[in-house]
Amino acid sequence: MKKNQIPHFGLYGESSWINDPEFFHIEDIEDRSSNLGWKISPHRHAQLFQILILKSGQAKVQLDDQQQILLGAWAIIVPAGVVHSFHFAPDTDGRVISIAEPLLEDAYQEKAAKFIKPLLSQACHINFNGNRNSFSELWPLIQQLESESFYIREDRALMSEYLIKAILLILHRQQQNNGDESSTEVTESSRIQRLKELIESHFRKHWSTQDYAQALSTSTSRLNRLSKASFNKSVLALAHERLLIEAKRSLIYTARSVDEISYDLGFKDPGYFSRFFKRATGMPPGKFRVLSNQTSI
Repeated sequence: MKKNQIPHFGLYGESSWINDPEFFHIEDIEDRSSNLGWKISPHRHAQLFQILILKSGQAKVQLDDQQQILLGAWAIIVPAGVVHSFHFAPDTDGRVISIAEPLLEDAYQEKAAKFIKPLLSQACHINFNGNRNSFSELWPLIQQLESESFYIREDRALMSEYLIKAILLILHRQQQNNGDESSTEVTESSRIQRLKELIESHFRKHWSTQDYAQALSTSTSRLNRLSKASFNKSVLALAHERLLIEAKRSLIYTARSVDEISYDLGFKDPGYFSRFFKRATGMPPGKFRVLSNQTSI
Protein backbone atom coordinates (compact mmCIF):
# COMPACT_ATOMS: atom_id res chain seq x y z
CA MET A 1 0.00 0.00 0.00
CA LYS A 2 1.25 3.48 -0.85
CA LYS A 3 2.37 5.86 1.87
CA ASN A 4 1.86 9.61 1.96
CA GLN A 5 5.56 10.28 1.57
CA ILE A 6 8.23 8.72 -0.64
CA PRO A 7 10.70 7.02 1.73
CA HIS A 8 14.08 8.70 2.23
CA PHE A 9 16.95 6.49 3.34
CA GLY A 10 20.61 6.75 4.18
CA LEU A 11 21.12 3.29 2.76
CA TYR A 12 18.05 1.31 1.70
CA GLY A 13 16.06 0.20 4.72
CA GLU A 14 18.20 2.26 7.11
CA SER A 15 16.45 5.46 8.15
CA SER A 16 19.42 7.03 9.93
CA TRP A 17 21.97 9.14 8.09
CA ILE A 18 25.66 8.92 8.97
CA ASN A 19 26.84 12.53 9.03
CA ASP A 20 30.26 11.88 7.53
CA PRO A 21 31.38 14.03 4.56
CA GLU A 22 33.81 11.29 3.53
CA PHE A 23 31.20 8.53 3.67
CA PHE A 24 31.04 5.97 0.93
CA HIS A 25 29.65 2.45 0.93
CA ILE A 26 29.96 -0.42 -1.50
CA GLU A 27 28.09 -3.68 -1.32
CA ASP A 28 27.21 -6.70 -3.41
CA ILE A 29 23.73 -6.42 -4.93
CA GLU A 30 22.95 -9.88 -3.56
CA ASP A 31 23.73 -8.89 0.04
CA ARG A 32 20.81 -6.50 0.37
CA SER A 33 18.34 -7.68 -2.26
CA SER A 34 18.38 -11.49 -2.09
CA ASN A 35 16.56 -11.57 1.27
CA LEU A 36 13.99 -9.15 -0.16
CA GLY A 37 13.08 -11.32 -3.11
CA TRP A 38 15.67 -9.45 -5.21
CA LYS A 39 13.35 -6.44 -5.14
CA ILE A 40 14.15 -2.95 -3.87
CA SER A 41 11.01 -0.84 -3.44
CA PRO A 42 10.74 2.81 -4.55
CA HIS A 43 12.73 5.22 -2.39
CA ARG A 44 15.22 8.07 -2.69
CA HIS A 45 18.33 9.39 -0.96
CA ALA A 46 18.56 13.06 -0.03
CA GLN A 47 22.35 13.18 0.45
CA LEU A 48 23.77 10.28 -1.53
CA PHE A 49 24.73 9.63 -5.11
CA GLN A 50 24.48 5.99 -6.09
CA ILE A 51 26.14 4.06 -8.88
CA LEU A 52 25.05 0.50 -9.63
CA ILE A 53 27.47 -1.62 -11.62
CA LEU A 54 25.89 -4.72 -13.15
CA LYS A 55 28.43 -7.33 -14.21
CA SER A 56 25.90 -9.97 -15.27
CA GLY A 57 22.25 -10.85 -14.84
CA GLN A 58 19.15 -8.73 -15.35
CA ALA A 59 17.52 -5.77 -13.66
CA LYS A 60 14.17 -4.08 -14.12
CA VAL A 61 14.97 -0.48 -13.27
CA GLN A 62 12.67 2.43 -12.51
CA LEU A 63 14.13 5.96 -12.25
CA ASP A 64 11.32 8.41 -11.48
CA ASP A 65 8.68 7.60 -14.14
CA GLN A 66 11.04 5.82 -16.57
CA GLN A 67 11.33 2.02 -16.66
CA GLN A 68 13.84 -0.14 -18.47
CA ILE A 69 15.01 -3.76 -18.40
CA LEU A 70 18.80 -4.09 -18.47
CA LEU A 71 20.56 -7.32 -19.34
CA GLY A 72 24.28 -7.97 -18.93
CA ALA A 73 26.89 -5.31 -18.13
CA TRP A 74 25.57 -1.86 -17.27
CA ALA A 75 26.19 1.13 -15.02
CA ILE A 76 23.21 2.98 -13.53
CA ILE A 77 23.62 6.54 -12.24
CA VAL A 78 21.17 7.60 -9.52
CA PRO A 79 21.61 11.23 -8.38
CA ALA A 80 20.44 12.34 -4.97
CA GLY A 81 16.68 12.90 -4.86
CA VAL A 82 15.75 10.61 -7.76
CA VAL A 83 13.10 8.03 -6.85
CA HIS A 84 14.33 4.60 -7.88
CA SER A 85 13.45 0.93 -7.56
CA PHE A 86 14.98 -2.30 -8.81
CA HIS A 87 13.85 -5.85 -9.43
CA PHE A 88 16.86 -8.07 -10.08
CA ALA A 89 16.90 -11.53 -11.57
CA PRO A 90 18.18 -14.05 -8.99
CA ASP A 91 21.98 -14.37 -8.92
CA THR A 92 22.53 -11.01 -10.62
CA ASP A 93 26.16 -10.06 -10.04
CA GLY A 94 27.00 -6.43 -9.35
CA ARG A 95 27.84 -3.76 -6.83
CA VAL A 96 26.11 -0.68 -5.43
CA ILE A 97 28.31 2.31 -4.59
CA SER A 98 26.83 5.03 -2.36
CA ILE A 99 28.75 8.30 -2.11
CA ALA A 100 28.14 11.27 0.19
CA GLU A 101 27.74 14.46 -1.84
CA PRO A 102 30.53 16.32 0.07
CA LEU A 103 33.02 13.63 -0.95
CA LEU A 104 32.70 14.81 -4.54
CA GLU A 105 32.82 18.53 -3.85
CA ASP A 106 36.61 18.68 -4.17
CA ALA A 107 36.37 16.93 -7.52
CA TYR A 108 33.96 19.63 -8.66
CA GLN A 109 36.76 22.18 -8.28
CA GLU A 110 39.29 20.17 -10.29
CA LYS A 111 39.89 19.47 -13.97
CA ALA A 112 37.76 16.36 -13.60
CA ALA A 113 34.69 18.51 -12.89
CA LYS A 114 33.80 18.95 -16.57
CA PHE A 115 33.48 15.17 -16.84
CA ILE A 116 32.13 14.25 -13.41
CA LYS A 117 29.50 16.94 -12.83
CA PRO A 118 27.58 16.28 -16.07
CA LEU A 119 27.69 12.54 -15.47
CA LEU A 120 26.09 12.92 -12.04
CA SER A 121 23.60 15.60 -12.99
CA GLN A 122 20.82 13.26 -14.07
CA ALA A 123 19.78 9.64 -13.85
CA CYS A 124 21.01 7.49 -16.74
CA HIS A 125 22.05 4.00 -17.87
CA ILE A 126 25.45 3.29 -19.47
CA ASN A 127 25.74 0.17 -21.62
CA PHE A 128 28.99 -1.83 -21.40
CA ASN A 129 27.81 -4.86 -23.38
CA GLY A 130 29.39 -3.62 -26.60
CA ASN A 131 32.73 -2.85 -24.96
CA ARG A 132 33.90 -5.53 -22.59
CA ASN A 133 37.45 -4.15 -22.75
CA SER A 134 36.23 -0.99 -21.07
CA PHE A 135 34.38 -3.05 -18.47
CA SER A 136 37.55 -5.05 -17.80
CA GLU A 137 39.23 -1.74 -16.89
CA LEU A 138 36.33 -0.74 -14.65
CA TRP A 139 35.85 -3.92 -12.63
CA PRO A 140 39.31 -4.02 -10.94
CA LEU A 141 38.69 -0.47 -9.69
CA ILE A 142 35.39 -1.65 -8.22
CA GLN A 143 37.17 -4.53 -6.51
CA GLN A 144 39.89 -2.22 -5.16
CA LEU A 145 37.26 0.17 -3.79
CA GLU A 146 35.57 -2.81 -2.16
CA SER A 147 38.87 -3.76 -0.57
CA GLU A 148 39.36 -0.23 0.78
CA SER A 149 35.93 -0.39 2.43
CA PHE A 150 36.84 -3.56 4.34
CA TYR A 151 39.97 -2.32 6.12
CA ILE A 152 40.77 0.70 8.27
CA ARG A 153 44.20 1.82 7.14
CA GLU A 154 46.22 4.93 6.47
CA ASP A 155 44.97 7.18 3.65
CA ARG A 156 41.88 5.03 3.15
CA ALA A 157 39.64 8.02 2.47
CA LEU A 158 42.08 9.53 -0.01
CA MET A 159 42.59 6.26 -1.87
CA SER A 160 38.83 5.72 -2.01
CA GLU A 161 38.32 9.23 -3.38
CA TYR A 162 40.85 8.61 -6.16
CA LEU A 163 39.24 5.28 -7.02
CA ILE A 164 35.77 6.83 -7.15
CA LYS A 165 37.05 9.54 -9.50
CA ALA A 166 38.70 6.93 -11.73
CA ILE A 167 35.46 4.93 -11.83
CA LEU A 168 33.48 8.03 -12.78
CA LEU A 169 35.93 8.94 -15.53
CA ILE A 170 35.64 5.46 -17.07
CA LEU A 171 31.85 5.78 -16.91
CA HIS A 172 32.11 9.15 -18.66
CA ARG A 173 34.31 7.64 -21.40
CA GLN A 174 31.88 4.82 -21.99
CA GLN A 175 28.94 7.20 -22.07
CA GLN A 176 30.73 9.17 -24.79
CA ASN A 177 31.67 5.98 -26.68
CA ASN A 178 28.00 5.02 -26.69
CA GLY A 179 27.14 8.34 -28.30
CA ASP A 180 25.09 9.43 -25.28
CA GLU A 181 24.96 13.18 -25.48
CA SER A 182 23.06 13.73 -22.25
CA SER A 183 26.20 14.97 -20.54
CA THR A 184 26.41 17.88 -22.96
CA GLU A 185 23.21 19.27 -21.44
CA VAL A 186 25.16 20.59 -18.48
CA THR A 187 27.40 23.54 -19.16
CA GLU A 188 30.71 24.28 -17.50
CA SER A 189 29.34 27.69 -16.58
CA SER A 190 29.04 28.09 -12.83
CA ARG A 191 26.03 30.36 -13.40
CA ILE A 192 24.13 27.62 -15.21
CA GLN A 193 25.05 25.11 -12.52
CA ARG A 194 23.82 27.57 -9.91
CA LEU A 195 20.57 27.97 -11.87
CA LYS A 196 19.91 24.24 -11.56
CA GLU A 197 20.57 24.44 -7.82
CA LEU A 198 18.20 27.39 -7.44
CA ILE A 199 15.46 25.60 -9.36
CA GLU A 200 15.87 22.61 -7.08
CA SER A 201 15.49 24.84 -4.03
CA HIS A 202 12.67 27.09 -5.26
CA PHE A 203 10.55 25.23 -7.83
CA ARG A 204 7.68 24.90 -5.33
CA LYS A 205 7.65 28.69 -4.94
CA HIS A 206 7.00 29.13 -8.68
CA TRP A 207 9.79 31.65 -9.13
CA SER A 208 9.67 33.68 -12.32
CA THR A 209 12.58 33.96 -14.75
CA GLN A 210 13.20 37.40 -13.30
CA ASP A 211 13.49 35.93 -9.79
CA TYR A 212 16.20 33.52 -10.98
CA ALA A 213 17.97 36.25 -12.93
CA GLN A 214 18.05 38.54 -9.89
CA ALA A 215 19.43 35.75 -7.72
CA LEU A 216 22.19 35.19 -10.28
CA SER A 217 22.90 38.88 -10.85
CA THR A 218 22.14 38.77 -14.56
CA SER A 219 19.39 39.78 -16.96
CA THR A 220 16.44 37.59 -17.89
CA SER A 221 17.41 37.67 -21.58
CA ARG A 222 20.99 36.60 -20.90
CA LEU A 223 19.92 33.85 -18.50
CA ASN A 224 17.45 32.50 -21.03
CA ARG A 225 20.15 32.50 -23.72
CA LEU A 226 22.49 30.56 -21.43
CA SER A 227 19.73 28.13 -20.49
CA LYS A 228 18.74 27.49 -24.11
CA ALA A 229 22.38 27.06 -25.15
CA SER A 230 22.99 24.55 -22.35
CA PHE A 231 19.64 22.75 -22.06
CA ASN A 232 17.73 23.77 -25.20
CA LYS A 233 15.05 25.03 -22.82
CA SER A 234 14.07 28.35 -21.31
CA VAL A 235 14.46 28.98 -17.60
CA LEU A 236 10.71 28.72 -17.12
CA ALA A 237 10.63 25.42 -19.02
CA LEU A 238 13.34 24.03 -16.72
CA ALA A 239 11.39 25.09 -13.64
CA HIS A 240 8.18 23.59 -15.02
CA GLU A 241 10.02 20.39 -15.88
CA ARG A 242 11.19 20.09 -12.26
CA LEU A 243 7.62 20.68 -11.04
CA LEU A 244 6.38 17.98 -13.39
CA ILE A 245 8.98 15.47 -12.16
CA GLU A 246 7.90 15.99 -8.56
CA ALA A 247 4.24 15.77 -9.54
CA LYS A 248 4.85 12.43 -11.27
CA ARG A 249 6.81 11.13 -8.27
CA SER A 250 3.94 11.97 -5.92
CA LEU A 251 1.29 10.47 -8.21
CA ILE A 252 3.24 7.23 -8.73
CA TYR A 253 4.74 6.67 -5.29
CA THR A 254 2.29 8.20 -2.78
CA ALA A 255 -1.42 7.93 -1.99
CA ARG A 256 -1.95 11.66 -1.55
CA SER A 257 -4.92 13.14 -3.39
CA VAL A 258 -4.46 15.32 -6.45
CA ASP A 259 -5.53 18.33 -4.38
CA GLU A 260 -2.91 17.55 -1.70
CA ILE A 261 -0.20 17.17 -4.31
CA SER A 262 -1.29 20.40 -5.92
CA TYR A 263 -0.95 22.41 -2.71
CA ASP A 264 2.35 20.70 -1.82
CA LEU A 265 3.77 21.86 -5.17
CA GLY A 266 2.73 25.45 -4.57
CA PHE A 267 -0.39 25.60 -6.74
CA LYS A 268 -3.12 27.68 -5.11
CA ASP A 269 -5.77 26.14 -7.37
CA PRO A 270 -5.90 22.34 -7.93
CA GLY A 271 -7.72 23.02 -11.18
CA TYR A 272 -4.75 24.99 -12.47
CA PHE A 273 -2.44 22.16 -11.41
CA SER A 274 -4.55 19.67 -13.38
CA ARG A 275 -4.43 21.91 -16.47
CA PHE A 276 -0.67 22.36 -16.06
CA PHE A 277 -0.18 18.60 -15.79
CA LYS A 278 -2.44 17.77 -18.75
CA ARG A 279 -0.77 20.38 -20.93
CA ALA A 280 2.63 18.81 -20.17
CA THR A 281 1.70 15.12 -20.41
CA GLY A 282 -1.44 14.97 -22.52
CA MET A 283 -3.52 13.46 -19.72
CA PRO A 284 -4.97 14.59 -16.37
CA PRO A 285 -3.16 13.59 -13.14
CA GLY A 286 -5.73 10.95 -12.17
CA LYS A 287 -5.39 9.10 -15.46
CA PHE A 288 -1.59 9.27 -15.28
CA ARG A 289 -1.73 7.70 -11.80
CA VAL A 290 -3.96 4.85 -12.96
CA LEU A 291 -1.80 4.06 -15.99
CA SER A 292 1.42 4.26 -13.94
CA ASN A 293 0.05 1.89 -11.31
CA GLN A 294 -0.78 -0.63 -14.01
CA THR A 295 2.84 -0.72 -15.26
CA SER A 296 4.89 0.01 -12.12
CA ILE A 297 7.34 -2.50 -10.69
